[in-house]
Amino acid sequence: MKFLFALLATTLLAHADTPPHVDVSLYCFQFAPDTKQLAIRTGETTYQDVELSTANITGPVQALVTDGRITLHRQLTAPDGKVTWPVIGSAKVTAPMSRALLLLLPGSSGSPEPYRCTLMDHAEASFPFGTYRIVNLSPFAVRGAIGRSLIDLKSATTGDLKLEGEPGAVVPSRFEFFDCNRWNLLTETRCAIRKDRRWLLCIYRDEDSGRMNLRSIPDRVQQVMASADASSASN
Repeated sequence: MKFLFALLATTLLAHADTPPHVDVSLYCFQFAPDTKQLAIRTGETTYQDVELSTANITGPVQALVTDGRITLHRQLTAPDGKVTWPVIGSAKVTAPMSRALLLLLPGSSGSPEPYRCTLMDHAEASFPFGTYRIVNLSPFAVRGAIGRSLIDLKSATTGDLKLEGEPGAVVPSRFEFFDCNRWNLLTETRCAIRKDRRWLLCIYRDEDSGRMNLRSIPDRVQQVMASADASSASN
């Protein structure tokens, strides 16, 4: 009996001493200067390189959560060979999550961190297949519809649009933004209802042209992880 209590105490202590980790995928909306590649802290003294992409979601990487935050770093090597890892972006983990999606945008001018980060729950329960996760990065209110599914978003907010209808059905898609006291067409097209994938959709105003744009990024991370899990199970 004493042995069992000692074993249980040792197990609980080891679990308590284990730093929390989150599987983090990344999407870089726009590169900050000279930071197309960075590293995520994965342990007390370990970091994993990540090649950022503005076309695809990359990862996942098992990130260390320290002081309630996930941190992004740049490797610097001094002339004497000493290596340091200054923070170039971070995100606070405000709720328990096993998988997270980190959206990266350039930080404001003069900011000590080149990237500002938005952290989202990336688990299938909170971001199911057949869903568009829409991020309104523009200064305007936005509304949209894909078939019978509707969404309204204020500036600088995020929401999910879950597709309704029969898989494979082709339905109209229309998005508008509110400017000059009226609703203006952003985009209008047709798309097929898919229940086997999900998308990240960013709506923004181009700072150079002033034009409103919409960028749709297919999220293949879950499919890649499922394939990896199946491969591991078969081995």
